[in-house]
Amino acid sequence: MYTLDGVRSYRETRGKKKLILDTNLLLLLLIGACGKNFLQSCDCTRKYTGDGYDLLLKILRFFESEIIITPHVLAEFSNFFMRDIKEPKIHYYLTTVIDRLKNYKEEHISLERLLGTKVNILVLLGFPDMSIIEAAKKIDGVILTDDTGLSLYADSCQIANIRFGAVSANELLVPTT
Repeated sequence: MYTLDGVRSYRETRGKKKLILDTNLLLLLLIGACGKNFLQSCDCTRKYTGDGYDLLLKILRFFESEIIITPHVLAEFSNFFMRDIKEPKIHYYLTTVIDRLKNYKEEHISLERLLGTKVNILVLLGFPDMSIIEAAKKIDGVILTDDTGLSLYADSCQIANIRFGAVSANELLVPTT
């Protein structure tokens, strides 16, 4: 799905589904929740804007309220924010993140299942992205990612996914006259 209308149409034909977030968009969601001004102060979210955060919130409204993450995504998320956010912001930020994460669901994918993946696919995607693919298969969920490689692989597996960068380009880049 590459447009907000495409997301809307998917929801109308398939109903509300569970949404699995990739690391970058989990960062956007949770850092943005602390305040849109935080987005530009963190290396991991600097490429996003307040408008991008608002668009993410619009997309989320089309899906079940419980966001799905994998332990691999949570570990990547933790590594990024611990690197980027320092005192005095870290306490406020972590308190906000913990409060939000209480409303999310963790979908565990076993190591055995991940090790069943072909090596060339693991080289391409890595364990965190494969955990997202496997979680989507397991729960019949929709992947929301800003990673073109993950999106293309999900397409090849016929797994519903939203490429945030494409939706953002279609929704936020309005031609000037």
